Amino acid sequence: MVGINKPDRGETYYCGLPFSKNKKEIRYCPQEDTLWNEFTLFEHIEMFLYLRGYSKKNAKKIAKKFIRYCHLTEHKNKMPYELSGGTRRKLNILIALCCSSSKIIMDEPSAGMDPSTRHYIWDIIKDTIQNNKSSVIMSTHSMEEAELLCNRIAIMVKGRLKCIGSPEHIKMKFGNTYILDVHTNNVEKFHNEIIVKRQIFEKSRYTREDKSSYRVKYEVKNTNKISHIFEIMESCRNEGLITDYSYSQTSLEQVFLNFALNASNE
Repeated sequence: MVGINKPDRGETYYCGLPFSKNKKEIRYCPQEDTLWNEFTLFEHIEMFLYLRGYSKKNAKKIAKKFIRYCHLTEHKNKMPYELSGGTRRKLNILIALCCSSSKIIMDEPSAGMDPSTRHYIWDIIKDTIQNNKSSVIMSTHSMEEAELLCNRIAIMVKGRLKCIGSPEHIKMKFGNTYILDVHTNNVEKFHNEIIVKRQIFEKSRYTREDKSSYRVKYEVKNTNKISHIFEIMESCRNEGLITDYSYSQTSLEQVFLNFALNASNE
């Protein structure tokens, strides 16, 4: 899509035009750092803006604005080898975003970042998408990142497309299970009295996983009595049988792992 490799066959289209005839409109953030040790952080951004068609004066002005916005002012005159890994990653992302392109391709943009930096980068990407009305195609192994940033998600396993749709659509269609996570002082007592005797899941199939001596998790298939389960769990908490609980739909992460597990068993 970005022109690094030539396809054996086929063509990729965007807005009715082949990507091969639309390369100038594409900005790309690779997974590896692609920086020059001869240029400072500021000069990298300034150069890419200049190559994009901005005048030298405007390139300097916009580069300063982006550096301030990304809290990189203290690093602007440093060479790449003087920057931390996280700051170099920020610079790569900033190079892709600074030119206000309508088409941006990002390969694992937040890979290797600490949690606080990762969330900060996500905010920058979201702001860019909203302010510039950019279309971003992103590859990632983080379902948290995909769910937060993407309107449509495609899950691929071993090079084959398994599903495509909004995060909500994928979870509803392929994550037809619910997770009951219970904290209790007596796991066996809770299981026997609530799960077995009161049949909280009725006829729905479930699996049990003991997380510790005071925590147990149940995965429930296709339950339609959600309000009934909440009523019983609140009653258990009021009676002191449990200390806390959560009941939620299967996460996008679990859907992804299920696809990967099924593929490995094929």
